[in-house]
Amino acid sequence: MEMEGCAVTVRGAYKRYSHSSVVLRGLDLTVADATIYGLLGPSGCGKTTLLRSIVGMVRLDAGDIYVKAHQRHNVGYMPQELGLYEYMSIMEAFHFYGKLYGMEREEVKTRGRELAAFLELPDSKRLIGTLSGGQQRRLSFAVTLLHDPDLLILDEPTVGIDPVLSAAIWERLLEMTTCQRKTIIITTHYIEEAKQAHMIGLMRDGVLLAEQSPTSLMVSQGCDSLEEAFLALSQRQEIARFDDGQSMELSYPTTHKKTLPPLVDPCPYWKTNRFMAQLTKNTRWLMRNVHATLFFLLLPASIAIMCELVLSHNPGAHRTIGIVSPELTEGLATCTDQEYEGCGSYDRPFTCRFM
Repeated sequence: MEMEGCAVTVRGAYKRYSHSSVVLRGLDLTVADATIYGLLGPSGCGKTTLLRSIVGMVRLDAGDIYVKAHQRHNVGYMPQELGLYEYMSIMEAFHFYGKLYGMEREEVKTRGRELAAFLELPDSKRLIGTLSGGQQRRLSFAVTLLHDPDLLILDEPTVGIDPVLSAAIWERLLEMTTCQRKTIIITTHYIEEAKQAHMIGLMRDGVLLAEQSPTSLMVSQGCDSLEEAFLALSQRQEIARFDDGQSMELSYPTTHKKTLPPLVDPCPYWKTNRFMAQLTKNTRWLMRNVHATLFFLLLPASIAIMCELVLSHNPGAHRTIGIVSPELTEGLATCTDQEYEGCGSYDRPFTCRFM
């Protein structure tokens, strides 16, 4: 499935996590090249699941997804949850993710300084764990932009960010689509903010209610704001569902074909830059968690010392022990006069051999 002029296409997407928890219900979505697509909807409507399925983190039960970028390193994904390591500094985080992306060290430094200045991040030596929630979200956004991807997927990037900086971010995103031909999918709770997007998808209960530009959407619904348009479409959906008199679960496909991941990795098993990035990350963790490092080093040594103290003395120095065996009917006399005639002709009880 490939559509000319489209960066992302989703057709007939179905996904549920349990029989009663249907998240996507035959959703169709089209994102044009070099545009900002604003995905709006209430919490729990399936926005995050849709984005995760586009980047290949969630496998659909049914449906098709086409992503023009095709390879993982051409996509930048900023999730709702922060995927940052608190024991790293800001610049160390840039270098870690830069290595994962295969970037050169000097390129990471230059790009990191530029993004830190634009997003008003604090000193690059500060540990991520000491940053505020808003600063951490800005850093997460900077990491997403670090490798200059062709497709940006941003899950609520402006939450908790200063309005002035939020406006600057939107200005930067619009510049990226115009001058660099980037494609951006962005979710937000701020409906008025989404007016700056080229196209808007209004999502509710796992389906798209509308997919139009902000102006044409308000005109088609006869409304003066996006909130009013969303309300009108939601009410219309409720009326249609009541008139149909059928549960949405009844239309869920009973046979699912195996969907393929929309993004591929040219070398999924081994990459030296990934290995070095993980090695550096784990080394920093050990250096900055001294107590845990000492515990890991001293625990095996202490176990070995205790075993040496308890078990390595001369057995004669220990207390006398007794052996009770039903085999020895005549006591130790049973084991006297032992005779060996080859490997298989030992005719004494096993206890004799044990003693």
